[in-house]
Amino acid sequence: MNRLATETNRKAKRMPAVVARLDLEDADQHRLHGLIQRMHSGRWPLFRLLGMRQIAGVLYEAVEWLRMAKPQFGLVTWRSDGLGMSWKDADSADEARAMLKALK
Repeated sequence: MNRLATETNRKAKRMPAVVARLDLEDADQHRLHGLIQRMHSGRWPLFRLLGMRQIAGVLYEAVEWLRMAKPQFGLVTWRSDGLGMSWKDADSADEARAMLKALK
């Protein structure tokens, strides 16, 4: 039988903690939001999120690159000022997370 509409799966409904705030009224930040969303979702996502931080308006994200022959990891820097994204390669997921934690 179908479940009642009032039942909820509590685990699936939990939202992750907010790690970044973007002003979607600002055209640059709205464009950045769309780019990040495209890279992480859809039929062929490019990244799997390992961790994220925001420092002075710049987003830093530890990621696993998907669709690669062997697992690859890195630290991606997202800028809303039109400079786009850049990345540094890491040897493992733990190293990518450590690079993210080391940012000040």
